[in-house]
Amino acid sequence: MQLVRAVVVLIAIAATSSQAFASDVLDIVFNIRNAGSALFSHKIHLGTKAINDNCTLCHDRLYREKSRRPVTMAEMEKGKSCGGCHGRIAFSLSQCGRCHEIRNVTFTLRPTGDVIFVHAPHTRTIGCGTCHPRLFKTGRNPVVSMARMEEGKSCGACHTGKKAFDLDDCSRCHLAGDVSMKVTGAGPVTFSHSFHLSIYRCADCHPGIFRLGYTRERFTMTDMDMGKSCGACHDDRTAFTVREDCVRCHDM
Repeated sequence: MQLVRAVVVLIAIAATSSQAFASDVLDIVFNIRNAGSALFSHKIHLGTKAINDNCTLCHDRLYREKSRRPVTMAEMEKGKSCGGCHGRIAFSLSQCGRCHEIRNVTFTLRPTGDVIFVHAPHTRTIGCGTCHPRLFKTGRNPVVSMARMEEGKSCGACHTGKKAFDLDDCSRCHLAGDVSMKVTGAGPVTFSHSFHLSIYRCADCHPGIFRLGYTRERFTMTDMDMGKSCGACHDDRTAFTVREDCVRCHDM
């Protein structure tokens, strides 16, 4: 009788251990160059009706335990690796954001200020395949000028004022910071983009009054009196005059 009980206990322990093993298999993080990391959850997959804790459905048919060779998306689309199920009995491989951790991208641009591309609002309304690889290849892309964007390249494919806001709405992308200008004998001047952008558009000043670039033409107070540089607005009509209240601009 004791032997029978011992056998029953051992069977129960074995069954419990088997279930614990199935549910405690670790998740795997794949660090994929230029496409964000992808997290594979054993727990989620083992709990689906299709797999139902049957590890052999994937091992070793789709995944060899000792194999570490990366599998391309093209191979997955032919049924390899994740493609054995995804696109057939599970969600499509084209739903990239459901597996890949897609990060924001920062473009360092001078002198117009950095641009931070946020994937989240874009992927909520359009699929990844709309932009990749037709407009942007994964990884580093060549610099595209605003002139080229206006021809429909890069961001300009959508930002036309119809599909998305127009390219001339610069401050929605460019983080233009304050500009500090050293002035001999009169103290430095700090130009606040944020303040001026609350009143004007970028195109009101650029490039008609101030051209963009590392080297800028120097203007005297006499030039400003004649309507150049800051004097185009600071004329005592549009804004306070450059002739007085110097401390409003110069840090004396």
